[in-house]
Amino acid sequence: MTDALLLEGLNYAEQNFLDENADHLKVDKALVRKLLDLDGKRIMDFGCGMGGMTLWYAKNWDCEVHGVDIDGHHIQVANQIKEKHKVENVNFVKQNVIEKPLGGKFDYVFLNDVVEHIPLDILQNIFLQLEKVLAPDGKIFVSYPPWKSPYASHLNHVIKIPWCQFLPKSTLDGLIEKNNHPIVGELESDLREAYDGLNHMTHEKISKVIANTSLKQVYRKSHCIINRMPLLENIPFRIFPLNYLITKEFLMVGKG
Repeated sequence: MTDALLLEGLNYAEQNFLDENADHLKVDKALVRKLLDLDGKRIMDFGCGMGGMTLWYAKNWDCEVHGVDIDGHHIQVANQIKEKHKVENVNFVKQNVIEKPLGGKFDYVFLNDVVEHIPLDILQNIFLQLEKVLAPDGKIFVSYPPWKSPYASHLNHVIKIPWCQFLPKSTLDGLIEKNNHPIVGELESDLREAYDGLNHMTHEKISKVIANTSLKQVYRKSHCIINRMPLLENIPFRIFPLNYLITKEFLMVGKG
């Protein structure tokens, strides 16, 4: 990882950690505060990335937080932010859970913007592992942009075209090639690899994964662009064509 990419990663992770209104995490943070009290809990942030949300949990609650990610560059960034801000109640580990399965017990497991990056067969294996490490009354909290979302391509910050995943393949490939550049990831190291790694996640797909465990859905929120309007913030807009305006899905599951 170059010094420039490291600095980019540090700035991005630090903003996600410290800014309560960070664009793509504002709703996530508000929802966690509304639904959960993490004081005294043991937390896993699975697929923690560069640790912004992991550190946010540790800073805002008296809890023990364990961040797990397969990407060494992400863990490097996360540890530097941890050391800079002297956050003691969190640790980060690089771990391929297919080669070295998860252990321990956790009251809450978070998967923030990660399930859309994992092949579905591997995601199934991961959820079976998470089921085993979940405390009896524990919960798994999942957030992701559904594939019909205007931002699901993870390219909008560069290409500036919402729903660009539905452009003709040749057109989109050309745009990716024109705008391709290195990113912080060790495994997904440029825009092309990041886009190609997406599994086109939907509520139906994640529900099938969960159905192969004993976990049960206890909460779902579909956050839509229309929900930004006063008095409409809690209304789900899941029917066509309004479902194309859903920017983030939130799902919480627990043991049946």
